[in-house]
Amino acid sequence: MNPWIVMRSYNDAWVVGQTLDGIARQSMAHRLIVFDNASTDGSLEIIRRHTDRIVNIPRGAYIPGRVLNQAMAETDGEFVVFLNSDCVPQDHRWLASLIEGFADESVAAVFGRQIPRPECWPLFAKDTEETFGDGARQKYWKHCFSMATSAIRRSVWEAMPFRDDIQYSEDVDWTWRARQAGHTIRYAGGSVAMHSHNYTLKQYRRRQFGEGRADAAIFDWKPWERTLLRYSLLPFARQVVSDVRYGVRTMQPRAIAHSLPLRVVQMVGRRRGFQEGWSARSQ
Repeated sequence: MNPWIVMRSYNDAWVVGQTLDGIARQSMAHRLIVFDNASTDGSLEIIRRHTDRIVNIPRGAYIPGRVLNQAMAETDGEFVVFLNSDCVPQDHRWLASLIEGFADESVAAVFGRQIPRPECWPLFAKDTEETFGDGARQKYWKHCFSMATSAIRRSVWEAMPFRDDIQYSEDVDWTWRARQAGHTIRYAGGSVAMHSHNYTLKQYRRRQFGEGRADAAIFDWKPWERTLLRYSLLPFARQVVSDVRYGVRTMQPRAIAHSLPLRVVQMVGRRRGFQEGWSARSQ
């Protein structure tokens, strides 16, 4: 049975054609369904050239976990692939490499490598490469996963659907729970898609706030791990030092200049989100 590719779309007319062309070039046969969140920029006209399987999500009704559960219910087969509409497959093996990650029956989900766009600002490009790259750094983190280019095993989802009561990190929550249930999560570094964002400081703070709030809800935290020093100040210091070294090594003074304001916003946004999330969890 050919796997389904579920593409989630919202106002990405500037890039969705590239994403759809990348899907069409895959060496593995597949089926495509698109969940569109009331796009108004012409995205749907482009999408309709590639598939008539389109599910419209009304404006204001997009709850990530709920949409993911709906996507699973609308498809069949043991493996379902997810791809954001601004996440462009880079070769004909993108899909096959994801599916090959399920060779071991213990694997609940597989996620692919993301590379930054050519116009990506230096520190966002650095963060993308450090998060993905060859996967070496992931083993030092509590957990790592991204739904932007990924696939999940249906039988695991049937026993454990996505949560629909969180607005951020629903993919991290699901894969973390899968790990706690004894499953494994695999990184497919050979499945490559281009995906990055140049956030404004305001946008970045909002995202970090949401992810910090989700952190508090998803993971268990020892008292020391929740402190200002451990959760916020030490990561901030490490990031700034790493940014400066990166800027010097790559001869990009812009990265050094951008580091302090970006990492302050990152630290403050994530800390406040975490505090709000922890307060809500403790009630």
